[in-house]
Amino acid sequence: MYGEYSQMVDNWKKIIDYGPRPIGSENLEKCSDYVLGVMKEITPYASKDEYPYDAWDVDGFKLEEIREDGNREIEAYVFLNSGSSEGFRGTVKYAGHNRVWDMYVWDRYMIVNDQGEIAAYVTIRTNDEAIPQMLFQGRSDVPHFLVGESERAFFEQAEKEHTLIGGYANTFIKKGTACRNVVGILPNDKPKVVICGHYDTVYSTQGAYDNSAGAAVVLELGRRLRKYRLNYEIELLITDGEEFDLVGSRKRCEKTKEEDIRFVLNVDGVGRDKILEVWSGPESTERKIRKILNQSGEKFGSIYKCPPPPGSDHAPYFAAGIPVCMLTFNDQGILHSPKDTFRESLIENMEVMVRISLDLLEQLKIIEK
Repeated sequence: MYGEYSQMVDNWKKIIDYGPRPIGSENLEKCSDYVLGVMKEITPYASKDEYPYDAWDVDGFKLEEIREDGNREIEAYVFLNSGSSEGFRGTVKYAGHNRVWDMYVWDRYMIVNDQGEIAAYVTIRTNDEAIPQMLFQGRSDVPHFLVGESERAFFEQAEKEHTLIGGYANTFIKKGTACRNVVGILPNDKPKVVICGHYDTVYSTQGAYDNSAGAAVVLELGRRLRKYRLNYEIELLITDGEEFDLVGSRKRCEKTKEEDIRFVLNVDGVGRDKILEVWSGPESTERKIRKILNQSGEKFGSIYKCPPPPGSDHAPYFAAGIPVCMLTFNDQGILHSPKDTFRESLIENMEVMVRISLDLLEQLKIIEK
């Protein structure tokens, strides 16, 4: 049905079918076995790259407005790294800002109990719906909730009227789990280029767009690269823990820091829109990439961001001084959402992403036909 891309689509569907895949989860571990099997079909130099990691998890939470005529549940998610509480209630006070990924600055409220203690925090995701996101204050000892823009007026009024807010969050740390990257090497005696994409998700979604699609694209690139002459050694890297402060890519970057890595191409998110976001740096690298993409025969708009924002697996490498490029057809409308499920409409963009990536690698003289 999908012609030359049938294997990519099949891999994509199978990764999605493992369900939500947070770092340390059973679903992720099972999926890692599948991805490793695919990688071994691409190259005999394939393995799991595992690191001990005590993973955060959640199995229930609620945030609600307490009213005499019946409580109103507020649509919310707990942050990754949120603390736990069997139950809290208190009034609302403005607490300033919460920084997320050094990319977003969102208003934050605190829930203060009768003893004057901060019992929970609530962050408002500007101009979008409630989703889970990473908490960058470290592992907290109180619950942190994220709500959508639609609740902004309520919290502003709740502070003025001393409205009671209550809820709970059952979060915990799972000891003895692991971060599981899958690595495939296309060997060469030259310096290395890394092509990566993550396959973990947050707890709320199957992550068809973010980033099952990107992982399937990376595997498809690996399959097609066997027909090219390689001017560099190629590392195909499917990372775990991207959603949890880039654990997998940070670990891998540190492990390979003595290697001569010349470039990193990161595919993170193949969504519905026809706007390709290009996060790249340094500026000299962005100029090369811009020139190549401007001459592409594919149809897409483009947005360039330089230096590249830090919210994906290229970031540890860029911090180490390595030129990087992240490509995404961004789709904030379904990011980290239960709505991020399989849909035929993403396949065309996945095919485009494969062709763009191969052309980019060829024009940068990393591969040759």
